[in-house]
Amino acid sequence: MSLRVKCFPFGIQAENTYVITDEATGFKAVIDPGYFGEDVKAEIGDIGSLKYILLTHGHFDHFAAVQDYKDGYASAVFAAPYGESYLLHGGRDNKWLALGRGNGVCPEADLFLKEGEAVSLGETVMRVIETPGHTEGGICFVTDTSVFTGDTLFRASIGNTSLETGDKSAMIASIQNKLYTLSDDLTVYPGHGNPTTIGEEKRSNPYVRG
Repeated sequence: MSLRVKCFPFGIQAENTYVITDEATGFKAVIDPGYFGEDVKAEIGDIGSLKYILLTHGHFDHFAAVQDYKDGYASAVFAAPYGESYLLHGGRDNKWLALGRGNGVCPEADLFLKEGEAVSLGETVMRVIETPGHTEGGICFVTDTSVFTGDTLFRASIGNTSLETGDKSAMIASIQNKLYTLSDDLTVYPGHGNPTTIGEEKRSNPYVRG
C-alpha cells in the first residue's frame, strides 16, 4: 500500500488541509477542509476521484471550506465526528475562529464517524479513534503508515484545551492511551505545523509525560 499526502497550510488559522491519495487506485480524500483553492483542485484532479471529505473536529478553521468541496465534488461523502454536534452547529468560539468569514456553522454531514469505524480508499484504510480533549468529540484517522491528529497532537506540542468543550485531562489521556499506543514509526500529520512521528513525540514532547 502506498499513500501520497499533500499538505496545504493555508486555512484561516494557518490550518493544514490534507489531500491524500491511494496510489494503487487514485482514490482521494480531503482531511480537515479548511482551505480550497486552484492548487487543491489540481491535486485532486478528476472530479470522481475524491471519495471523502473528512473532519477531525468541529472548529471552524478546519471546516471553513466544506461547502466548496461539496459544491465541486457532489459524489464525495462528507464525514464528521459523531460527538461534535454542538460545535458543528455553531458554538461561541466558532464565531471568532471564523474571523468574520462565516457564521461558525458547518454544513450537514452525510456520515458521522465513531471509534472503531473506518473509511477506505481502495487499498488505504483509515481507522477512526476518538481523542477527546481539544474538543469533546474530536477524532483521529490512522492508516498503516500515518495518523492525522487534527488539533490533538502537534510536533513538540498539544492542542489548546481552553476553548469550548476542551478538557486538558482528557487530552493527555487521549494522547497517552490512544496515540502513544500506536507504532513509533507512524508519521503524525497535525492540524497545524510540521509533521512528526509517534516515537519522536513519546521521547520529547514536553506537554505529555509518563
